[in-house]
Amino acid sequence: DVVYSELSAARRQVLHQRAFVLLQAEGARASELAYHALFAGEAEAAYRASVQAGDEAVAVFAAEDAIGHYEQARALLQDQKPLQTELAASEVERLYTHLGRAFAFLNAWDKAQQAYEELVAYARQQHLPTLGSMALNRLAIVAVQQSKNRPQVQALLEEAWRMAQTSHDQLVLAETEWNLAQIHAVGWGDPTRAFPHGQQALEMARGIHHKELEARSLSLLGVMYTIGGDFEEATHCLEAALALYALLGNESSVSGELSLPYYATGAPLTQPLTNRATEASCWALLALAQVNCGQVFGGIRSGRKALALAQESKSVWAQVTSTLCLSFGLLEAGAYEEALGLTQHATALARTLPPTLHFQSCLNTLGSVYQVVQQWEEAHSALEEAEAVAERLGLEPHRVTTVMRLCMHCAVAGNWEAAYQYAVQACALRKSYSAALIPQYSCSQYETEAFVRGGDERQAREEVHRLGERLGSNRRFHLPYLRSLAVLAEWEGHREQAIDHLRQAAQLAAEIGLPAEQWQIQAALGRVYEAGGEQGQARTAFSEAARIIQGLAEGIGDETLRSRFLTGPQIHPVVQHARHLASAFLEDRTEPSGR
Repeated sequence: DVVYSELSAARRQVLHQRAFVLLQAEGARASELAYHALFAGEAEAAYRASVQAGDEAVAVFAAEDAIGHYEQARALLQDQKPLQTELAASEVERLYTHLGRAFAFLNAWDKAQQAYEELVAYARQQHLPTLGSMALNRLAIVAVQQSKNRPQVQALLEEAWRMAQTSHDQLVLAETEWNLAQIHAVGWGDPTRAFPHGQQALEMARGIHHKELEARSLSLLGVMYTIGGDFEEATHCLEAALALYALLGNESSVSGELSLPYYATGAPLTQPLTNRATEASCWALLALAQVNCGQVFGGIRSGRKALALAQESKSVWAQVTSTLCLSFGLLEAGAYEEALGLTQHATALARTLPPTLHFQSCLNTLGSVYQVVQQWEEAHSALEEAEAVAERLGLEPHRVTTVMRLCMHCAVAGNWEAAYQYAVQACALRKSYSAALIPQYSCSQYETEAFVRGGDERQAREEVHRLGERLGSNRRFHLPYLRSLAVLAEWEGHREQAIDHLRQAAQLAAEIGLPAEQWQIQAALGRVYEAGGEQGQARTAFSEAARIIQGLAEGIGDETLRSRFLTGPQIHPVVQHARHLASAFLEDRTEPSGR
């Protein structure tokens, strides 16, 4: 160090030049090359080595180190003006897209936004509409991920589209169509406006033989079909996307380009990780579609695959989505303890991210899980927070599942006046949602009962009829339909019809493998039998309900959680009544012999 400090600046520069040439020939690390190139006064070489050093750091998930290298390259680009014309535009794009992605990965959203804004400015200065359009698309995604206001995002998208049209570049046009689709569908919850853009993106991707964009477009169409309740079509799209991702594997473009990220996967650091995160989302959505079609155990397998891939991708966003979809399947199958632990973890992760539609969905799912495990105060808190987030973000149609759950909450508590008000809200929201079937919509029977108790039998019949019209061949949604029909039949005094509907529901729930539905249906059957004086049938039904409940409780390892489950307001009365009927039956049998 002493000798080095005594050398003249010119001599130091020469030594750094020699070191750079020697190390480059030996294949040294890019960070070493960048250091010597910088002090050798080789701005262009220093720039390239700094970007490469950043890429090498990203490859081992050292995002902060990568940012240091990228920022060194950015400083060179800004200080050495000739570089801005000497470097190919693709090299400048590579710097800023990777820098922005690294900032976003660390949730440094303002810095990510600044990086993309600088890239937009560079594109405008150099009259590069292709580059400008892609940079604006990236800027729009970051804006949505931060929950920026819609007019601001819309302005970015419109400018991106104008630049894409000016460029006449088919890939950029397709990417912009894809981004318009994902922001409308996933960011703003408007699949109707998104769908034409998604279809156009898919057609264009196929036209230019771009497999990665084709896979991404199929995945996005799967999202839109899922939101719209067409789970069979969603499954077709998602399976086709997964087949393409299997072909893509871990391949990365030679140029180091980063595709536009799927909004719900956050900001994966590399293209292979971006593919992995989007593939995880495909599996997660497939899990959701399968469970909503009544394929519970297939859905759980898909959900576990999704979570494993999401963890590999290092994307917190993808982990949250995958965990929620897996938890939904576990909840249906009766694996309550695992579902609760996973959902609580996903909610904690989601709180580290900006509030979005996915956070609202997370809270809604948490509320559903709490209801099933009989933690009703916690459920109400989660659902109320989901309502507040939806209101703050302007996600009006997506309040529907939360409102339906709140209706159920009030019904279980016996507050039928409040349940009726929530049922009215849910009815209005479903009409604005314009979906054939609503994911996770499995509690319509509570709305039906709220309507009839509120004196609005006409509305109750209309809603049940509307659900019946949209069922198609969906077995899972046939259950709430049958249970709602049973509520109507019992209310109108048609006891045999109610029993018939409930028996059909019981058989279907057993075939699909839905223990929570099974015990509730058996309890409902028991009440109808008892009201008709059929004590033997009532005793059998309540006994079966209690048996299923006991099996669910035995699957809960935590003693406190199991105790709260068994003493919950839905569970305890059923178990107690089953015991009472059994005791009364035994007393009746032993009484004659005691005389």
